[in-house]
Amino acid sequence: METRLITYDDAVNNRLFSMGQFSPRIAVMIPAHNEEDSIADVLKSLSEQSIPKGLEMDIYIALDNCTDNTEKIIMQCNARYHLTVFLLRTVDNKQRKVGALNQLYQLFWGNPIDPVHQDIGGLQKKYAESIVAFVGIDADVYLDKDCIRILWSELSQNHKIGAVSANYTCLVPESARRHLRNDPNRERLLRQGKYGTPLNRWWVAQQNREFAQWTMKQKYAGHFAEIAGGQCSIFRPKAAKEVSECYKLNGLYDDKSDTEDLLLTQYIRACGWVCLISKHARCYVDSMKTLHTYSSQRNKWVSGTTDYMLQDGLSTKYARRLWIQESGLFINLLIRCLFVVLVGLSVLTEQFYWNWIWITPIIAASILNLILTLKTPNSRFIDVVLAALLISPEIYLWITIGIHINVWLAKIKITKQDGWANQYRAETGQTRSHFVLYFLLFIFGVATAAYFIEVNSGLLASQTIQTALKPYLMQGFVVLTILTIFEFMVMIHQIWRLRGPYKA
Repeated sequence: METRLITYDDAVNNRLFSMGQFSPRIAVMIPAHNEEDSIADVLKSLSEQSIPKGLEMDIYIALDNCTDNTEKIIMQCNARYHLTVFLLRTVDNKQRKVGALNQLYQLFWGNPIDPVHQDIGGLQKKYAESIVAFVGIDADVYLDKDCIRILWSELSQNHKIGAVSANYTCLVPESARRHLRNDPNRERLLRQGKYGTPLNRWWVAQQNREFAQWTMKQKYAGHFAEIAGGQCSIFRPKAAKEVSECYKLNGLYDDKSDTEDLLLTQYIRACGWVCLISKHARCYVDSMKTLHTYSSQRNKWVSGTTDYMLQDGLSTKYARRLWIQESGLFINLLIRCLFVVLVGLSVLTEQFYWNWIWITPIIAASILNLILTLKTPNSRFIDVVLAALLISPEIYLWITIGIHINVWLAKIKITKQDGWANQYRAETGQTRSHFVLYFLLFIFGVATAAYFIEVNSGLLASQTIQTALKPYLMQGFVVLTILTIFEFMVMIHQIWRLRGPYKA
């Protein structure tokens, strides 16, 4: 077991292996761009994996334009773990993660656009035939020790299964104040995300709840995987090769979207294979611990999802689901805007009357979020309280709505933004958030509105204004009531489905 630096030429000229007999094996594929702070944890978790009996594990890492010590740390770590690791430095890669992964897969399938040596050598082909599964993971995850074994077991249950995705959970950072007062490695540990502030932990808790809701929705739908996530998924080689050939790809992934794993999942399904989410396989993924980094990541994800929606329209089942989800988000925005405007005008014109039946959707939302939080791994007591009081869900919803609005507005522009570059710059501190500016503008707007109301309070409550606004208020409340009843029924349906034994 060793760490070897390889090239595509080695695969073409049969220089990777000296023997022609290969036992069945699992190939782990990892794209790495400046991952010196996290790659050691990935290798540690791989060294602890309980690999199925009779199988071997080879690890392929694409060093994609690394300018830090990622390669050096891999060498140092593997001297301790003794894994079979192959390092490939990417060549002229302009497609970021997609390009890095595709260059790894070319080691087994050849490079169809290389005019000099398109095909790999015969010995390399025999090696590729011995691979019974590809496991794609990110360079900042930590796998549960049974993760790969469970994924392989579930992939092997039925030949029509083409991919199985793990269950994702973010690790909550420990208190920086409690553990890092005099630690000389303080800055490095904070940068790695192992420690953080209460606000950092709140962000992680919201992402965990979102992962949990997404995971349980898939499990209640017969373990139908919406996306075989790039953080950790296992693929059947036959299904992966069929996708590559059917869609004329230069590897396994298509670079026309920021969400390459979404496209791959739909390609696998279009070729007749089934994509599932695992029952128990656990993968601990990196989280975004600030509003700025979270917004950058989600902008990339939502942008890729929106591209898929616009491209496929209503032609696929998953595209229709996405349009329904987007419509639900718009309805939630409309309900809140109508509520603020209608209740505000009613109070100002002294025409507001409270009806206790209006509290029923609030109770339903509280119960729904309470159940979701209780079913979320690593939930704290404060997370449960904030969810039951609807504080965290409401804040998170408004942030989500803002991200979706920003993405749709960006689609109007001619120039396309590089989602990967934006996220990387945000995570490395090269860009800054404008949240404080927006918050100050919001406070100024509220203060201006309050001053206007104070000055014109007598006029707003006059009979003339009341008479003029009353029919509009009545019709507005009718619309608001209909939308609220619809959302209430949706929440009741979600609560009913969550009664089962599934956990995220």
